[in-house]
Amino acid sequence: MLLEDHRRRVARLLRGERRVSDMERLFSDLRMMKPGRSSVREVGHFAAHREERDSGISLKRANDIQTSARMWQKQFDGVPPNADHLKEAGRANLNIMPDNRIREKLGISRQTAEQTFAKALRKFAADRHLKPREAQVLKVFGLSMMWQFALDDHTLSSDFTDLLVFEGALPEPERANFEGVSQFVTLYALSIMHGMRLKMVDGATTRLRLAESEETGCLRIKADIPVSGGPKPITSSVPLFETSLAAATHCDSRILTFMEEPMPIEIEGDRVVALF
Repeated sequence: MLLEDHRRRVARLLRGERRVSDMERLFSDLRMMKPGRSSVREVGHFAAHREERDSGISLKRANDIQTSARMWQKQFDGVPPNADHLKEAGRANLNIMPDNRIREKLGISRQTAEQTFAKALRKFAADRHLKPREAQVLKVFGLSMMWQFALDDHTLSSDFTDLLVFEGALPEPERANFEGVSQFVTLYALSIMHGMRLKMVDGATTRLRLAESEETGCLRIKADIPVSGGPKPITSSVPLFETSLAAATHCDSRILTFMEEPMPIEIEGDRVVALF
């Protein structure tokens, strides 16, 4: 019955019908599929846990960025880096930086970068001389702040389609036609993630909110990640979900106005709009 349920919902989507209830059911069910896709699982869990998340790829990325930012902030505060600081920052930054960026920046593979960083860290802790490549890798991963989104709309749509084909709800010959649903998938993910809270590993929480990319003008989900407390708290505003949807076309501009509490939203046609 579950497969037939999915087939009928997919058929409606292929006909051009856009029902949030179909997205809710499909993502809710597909998040449990094994083997699954982390992007689909993430959106499905956001839909199931509407107030706060304490797990998932978005939270993992937020925690790594927080660690990276805090180690970076220590340098501005005049705290000399020690081996523990470098190790913590390196772990987070290696998680953040994708393989292609490592290759572009250093000309080496992830495995080589990890091995070189570990060797450089041991030498640093023992106050031994580092070779030029070791010093470079230690600086890149131990003394830098990095950020990178956790998922994007292209990956989400592709993963969603793959799972539907895999389970038999979407016939393989219809795969190309299903590309027309990708915009609705993205709008759904944006509407689900906006306003959610992530519970960080240190117990702090951060709100996710819809925003416009200054670089591309496209919609994204951002998080204001707490870096340090005190009289003047420091936060780092970073994207966690990137899309290719133009904000001017697909979003009610009122939603993008900063408020302490994000404005509730819904999908209307090919846009996300304020919920009244």
